[in-house]
Amino acid sequence: MLLSLGMLMLSATQIYTIFTVQLFAFLNLLPVEADIIAYSFDNKTGNFDDLPARFGYRLPSDGLKGFLIGARPENACMPIEPPPRADNASGAFIVLIKRFDCNFDIKVLNAQKAGYKAAIVHNVDSDDLISMGSNDLDVMKQIDIPSVFISEETANSLKEDYSYDKGGHVVLMPDFSLPLEYYLIPFLIIVGICLILIVVFMITKFVQDRHRARRSRLRKDQLKKLPIHKYKKGDVYDVCAICLDEYEDGDKLRVLPCSHGEPLGHVLNSSEL
Repeated sequence: MLLSLGMLMLSATQIYTIFTVQLFAFLNLLPVEADIIAYSFDNKTGNFDDLPARFGYRLPSDGLKGFLIGARPENACMPIEPPPRADNASGAFIVLIKRFDCNFDIKVLNAQKAGYKAAIVHNVDSDDLISMGSNDLDVMKQIDIPSVFISEETANSLKEDYSYDKGGHVVLMPDFSLPLEYYLIPFLIIVGICLILIVVFMITKFVQDRHRARRSRLRKDQLKKLPIHKYKKGDVYDVCAICLDEYEDGDKLRVLPCSHGEPLGHVLNSSEL
């Protein structure tokens, strides 16, 4: 029975995993292959990885299309130049910002104040991706544009082939990923329920066995009615029929209706009579 409950717990875990994946796929929430899709003037396409910031707004589900412009000054630690006025308003402007010299949230806030719809911060002398965070609650509350972090190599490729002055544009795609606790908490709930069921089953079975043993055990008045015999060598019954131990001279035995002798210390059930 315990094996069956273990299989049930495993099956519940598998069902939970399959259901979660299918739900995310149905809602189009699974991670995309590329976080930034870039298009050049001559229809060249590039896919690049990024890491979204832990502050600001999330990207729309269908992505954010915009023209990429380098920040001036590059680090955006002070107010930066606003984007140019485009003849067609079909796309937003996204600013490319250099890392270091000030906090990430300050950079993104300056980009927002300048009129950019999103900010891309790139690494310097490294291709590592960093999850941008903010420790200033007041600044974080003011930020309402999305921002992402990219490597230096990606930044160089974007500036060389896909920037606004080169006739290109980029699309920032949402990178959906739930925190670990979103997966872990439901899983722990399922495991906890299965463990509780196992404990309840074991306790119930123990209680049932005890009740069954008490129902089949002889009462004291029934035990007193059984004759008692003092064993001596040569008696017909010289071995305990239950534990198969040999009797010794002087052992006190209960004589059962089946003509077997049992030591006084044995607990007799009605099924043994």
